Amino acid sequence: MEKSNTIRNLLIIICVGIWVLILQNFGIIPRRDSLRIDAETPVAVHGTVEVENTVFVKGSVDANLESINGQHNIFYKDPKTGNYYVIPTTDPYE
Repeated sequence: MEKSNTIRNLLIIICVGIWVLILQNFGIIPRRDSLRIDAETPVAVHGTVEVENTVFVKGSVDANLESINGQHNIFYKDPKTGNYYVIPTTDPYE
């Protein structure tokens, strides 16, 4: 009797798992993985975004160098070595 209950429970777990995958593929149950966005038009982002790979930007990106560097408007101070480096403010692809 115990063996049939174990097999029955295992089959129920497999069946539930398959239905979860089916419902995720149809979009009824949300997925837990990250979202990939490929867009040719501008995308407005509000809040923070974690990037784990490479981001290609066409056009220009506004950057406030004073808020990035503090008192040094055009320099970056390396926290490890204490050396200052010039932040390029031109487009290297022009």
